[in-house]
This record gives sequence, C-alpha cells and structure tokens, in this order.
Amino acid sequence: MSVEPISPEKLSEAGGSQLEPLTQTDAMAGTFTSPSDTFETIAYTPVKNYWIIPILIAVVLGLITSYLFMSDKELTSKTMEKQKEKMMEKFEQNIKDGKMTKEDAEKAMETMNPESIFFKIFGYGGAIALPFLTLFILSFIYLIIFKLMKAHFDFKNILNVVGLAMLISAVGGILSIVISIIKGDFATIGPGLFLSENSVGEKIYSLLLKIDLFSIWFYAVIAVGLSRISRIDILKTASFVFGVWIIYIAATSFIF
Repeated sequence: MSVEPISPEKLSEAGGSQLEPLTQTDAMAGTFTSPSDTFETIAYTPVKNYWIIPILIAVVLGLITSYLFMSDKELTSKTMEKQKEKMMEKFEQNIKDGKMTKEDAEKAMETMNPESIFFKIFGYGGAIALPFLTLFILSFIYLIIFKLMKAHFDFKNILNVVGLAMLISAVGGILSIVISIIKGDFATIGPGLFLSENSVGEKIYSLLLKIDLFSIWFYAVIAVGLSRISRIDILKTASFVFGVWIIYIAATSFIF
C-alpha cells in the first residue's frame, strides 16, 4: 500500500505518533516530486534505512555510465589524452625531484590506457565505490556541522537524506554520459555544455563542468532534507551544504 508524504500543515494536525512510515518506493519517488514533505514525514516517523536501496541503484547506474563511457573509444581516447598530458607534466617534475622513477611513471601511465585491464578495473571499481564514499563522506561532514550547531537529529536520517538524494546525481550521470557521447567530448548539463575549454581556459572550464543542473538539484534536496530532519532553518542548511560544495569544486578546479 502506498503512503503519501505529509505536508507540514497536515503533520501538525495529525501529530507525529499517528503517522505511518513511508514505503521505500514512496520515499524514493518523493525525493524527486516532493522532497520537503517526504523528509518531513521521515523525520516524524520511526527511523528506517531508506538509503540502502538508493545507493545500490546508484551503483548500478554508475556501472552503466562507466560501460557507456568505456564503450565509446572516441570519447575515452579524447578524455584520457587530456588527463595523460596533465599527469605527464606532474610525473616529469616528480622524476626531476627524485620522487619517482621513469619506470614508475610508465606503469602509472599504463593504467590510463583505455585498452588496459587496469583502466577497466579502476573504471568499474570506481563506479562501485564512489556512491558509498560520497554517502559516508558527506554524511560525516554534515554530522560534524550538526554537532557544532547543537542540532537534534538521528544520524540514520542524515544517511537517508544523502542516500535518497544520490538517486538524482546517478540519473544526472547517465544523462551526462549520453550527451558526452553525442557531443564527442565530456560534458555535463550546465554552462560548460555551451562553452569550450579554448574559449574560457582550462581551469574555468573545469569549474563550469562541475556546476551542472543535477549537482545543484542534488545539493538543494540535501539542504531541504537536512532542514526537515534537524528542524534547522533552510537558509542555514543551504548555506553550509552549498558552502561545502563550492569549496570542493573550487579546490578541485583551481588547486589540484
């Protein structure tokens, strides 16, 4: 039987003890259609592990994304050539500094060969590990922030918020790789889709690729969910959720 998410108004009338927990399907669907009411209901009903199935779905979609990427030789070659150029510059400097040997550099470069078994292992292994790493890293960051804010919350519900929201990023990954295959170069659904690296520069282009529609949607849903499970104002949760994301994309675009 389907249980519909309850709005804040109905919630106050019903009383938390009278609410029925959402089914797994309703929780996942509600993340897309009505995240505020969905997480409001989750916050006021007995704690369940809603995050497990979404993470497994994210893994499956990630494996499909990796398969589509590695199946397109033009896309993999073009993408990896850019990465090889960057890595070779770093390796050459490390060889000069005595931090690595030429043989070590050659072995490392072999893992970036799209035809090598190492490349496929890293590709599919990353698709399996990344959803779990993202889930737990973000959840622990938000846990620390909540502790500092002295918020009232259940850690399982932080996992639920991030895990359910990851369905959005997983769908975004599939759509991005389809667009990349059509375009013939790596792309995301955002400003980077309409610009080129030559027109704005390498670092700015890298930043624009990370500012995509599905990432914004993903973090917006997390901000809403964290607000509902902790009773903290949405502006406060949005400020630290997007703040952490902005720091991450700036660091990975301009520093690393």
